[in-house]
Amino acid sequence: MEKTRLRLNICGVEIIVSGDTDRQAAEKIADTVRTRMQRILSTAYAATTDKAAVITAMNLCEELESQAEELEAAKTRVAELEKALEEARAAEPVKAPVQAVPTGPKQAMRNPLRPDFGDQTGLVSFFAIEDTE
Repeated sequence: MEKTRLRLNICGVEIIVSGDTDRQAAEKIADTVRTRMQRILSTAYAATTDKAAVITAMNLCEELESQAEELEAAKTRVAELEKALEEARAAEPVKAPVQAVPTGPKQAMRNPLRPDFGDQTGLVSFFAIEDTE
């Protein structure tokens, strides 16, 4: 990806950004920062653009740190679950599935869509006996 240079205006501050990101991604990030700064400027008493920028940066860093902690906790939990799964697999050998054993007399399967022809057992075709010869 080629380097891009963008001129952005965030709360009256003109900046030129260059990097490997595309224009849409950079504008989306700038819009997020602009929205957060405007929220701080509209709610904080005597807030300046500089102070709003610092507070926004601190808020974003706090969110990033919180997400990093959550990610690390999730990775730890995944490792614990993988270890437990390996231990469970090692402790109990894999058994073949138990198949039901028929207990009564063997009954012939029949096709419910046609009448029976003779004493056929097992899978029955859809053709009459004389047609199969």
